[in-house]
Amino acid sequence: MTSRKVLTDLLVASGVSADDATELAALQPAPGVSWTAEVLNTGKVDEHKLAAELARLFKSPCETIEATKVERSALQLLPSRFVFKHHILPLASSADTVRLGTYDVFNAVARRLAAQQLIGKKIEWVIVPRGPLLRVIKAVYGVGAETFDEILASTRTYDGDPHDKAQDITGDDPEASVVKFVNQIIREAILERATDIHVEPLENDLRIRYRIDGILHEVAVPPQLRVLQSAIISRLKVMAHMDIAERRLPQDGRINLTTGAGAIDVRVSTIPTVNGESISLRLLSRSDSLSFGLDRLDMSEKQIATVKALLAQPNGIILVTGPTGSGKSTTLYSFLTSINAVTRRIITIEEPVEYRLPGVSQIDVKPEIGLTFANGLRAILRQDPNIVMVGEIRDFETSEISIRAAMTGHLVFSTLHTNDAVSGITRLLDMGIEPFLLASVVRCFLAQRLVRTICPDCKTAAGYPLEYLVQIGAPITPDFKYWKGAGCDHCRQTGYRGRTAIYEICTVTEPLRRMIIRKDTGTVMKARAITDGMDTLRTDGWRRVLRGQTTVEEIVRVTAQDENLAETD
Repeated sequence: MTSRKVLTDLLVASGVSADDATELAALQPAPGVSWTAEVLNTGKVDEHKLAAELARLFKSPCETIEATKVERSALQLLPSRFVFKHHILPLASSADTVRLGTYDVFNAVARRLAAQQLIGKKIEWVIVPRGPLLRVIKAVYGVGAETFDEILASTRTYDGDPHDKAQDITGDDPEASVVKFVNQIIREAILERATDIHVEPLENDLRIRYRIDGILHEVAVPPQLRVLQSAIISRLKVMAHMDIAERRLPQDGRINLTTGAGAIDVRVSTIPTVNGESISLRLLSRSDSLSFGLDRLDMSEKQIATVKALLAQPNGIILVTGPTGSGKSTTLYSFLTSINAVTRRIITIEEPVEYRLPGVSQIDVKPEIGLTFANGLRAILRQDPNIVMVGEIRDFETSEISIRAAMTGHLVFSTLHTNDAVSGITRLLDMGIEPFLLASVVRCFLAQRLVRTICPDCKTAAGYPLEYLVQIGAPITPDFKYWKGAGCDHCRQTGYRGRTAIYEICTVTEPLRRMIIRKDTGTVMKARAITDGMDTLRTDGWRRVLRGQTTVEEIVRVTAQDENLAETD
């Protein structure tokens, strides 16, 4: 047993204060948790400094390893379940020696078990910081690898029993290894803050990808996962209450999950492909702590003032535009929440209802029984609403009814899929809406995009050539600093963690109304809107850059279609 003084000296050498070191050295870990893990979990110790001091104490090398440097042949020396449980990773091996990486050299039980499984080989221990070690274990074995061997070894075939109602993904079903494997894939996605999971059969493989901060990342999974394709798809279809026997037609379903972080609502969609069924899962939090309001949108003072003036209007249409996944629903929910009061009757029709708003009547579109946006909107107008939200304007019928509703004294909110704010005007005109109606009832077109924010744990100064900054219209001041993320374990080495929105608010002014009636081109109308004070998406993006929230590269990537850049300079 290591003495408490040795542990205290070790922690002090790792940069911990004397008082904290004394307290941490006396920690009594919970059953099944080692002292090293308990100390690191407190957040008071730098794992890299601790690893260096452990290496010095045990006279072992200290390395920050990478997945590409691990010998694949060495991985066969220890079972994957053992590696995931005890965090001991085979790095390399020769005829009589094996190098094992760990961050937890005080775990004598795990070291002894490893030695028992490697009889006849000399073990060389390598100290690795915990973060890099766990990341490499996931990368080389794949998510769910600890149950994969068990699945393949089992003679029981998972048949997608429709009576299996296990939906609590924090638990494990010992009788169904595929259940555990699927739960682990979903748990990992939630931990990584993914918004979508895609399970895609390829010709000779099964690929799993997570969408994190708007970007797809391939998930490392065990090799030969394709053999479990039908079992994994069947399990997901059972969870979503789909027909597991129907593989030729697309299907939609929902899963209500219970996790340690709260309830998660999952929208599930399957499509038949030439290689088998592909399935996508959209993860939506149903946490009670989830709140909406204008503060959540983090707009500029100018934008907030414009929005408040628009929300105070007694009637008219406010349209939010942008591609799928740009945060339009969050913006609309925030608008509705800010004006929700007992004196107002608010009704929404959506496909589907993503979040429940207290005090708001929400309708889920069901086209299969004839409840379309248009039919639902007609019924809503007979319910004496003050405010109506239509999830999306897709066709002439829905747009016409929305405009008629605005003309009869209702405030209407909806969304359009267009690239910028002014394109919403041309889209409605293309649908067949009369220009004079459009000009008289639409109050505002608001375009938005989500940009990734810099990871706070690896934020560092960045420099760019002056010519490049001038070319893209970036703000240039002598004392201004640009920032970027260097990449770390907290952000999957991307340099980004989380997202925020940028906005382009085009209010319909009198000059713009005349242009709409004349059916002027979108370029001319956008130039007029900028003259009237509209900030483009890229201009608003520079506000985020100046605040150190995001990078120049991210703004350029997201606003590549901002066609009138030259006119904003």
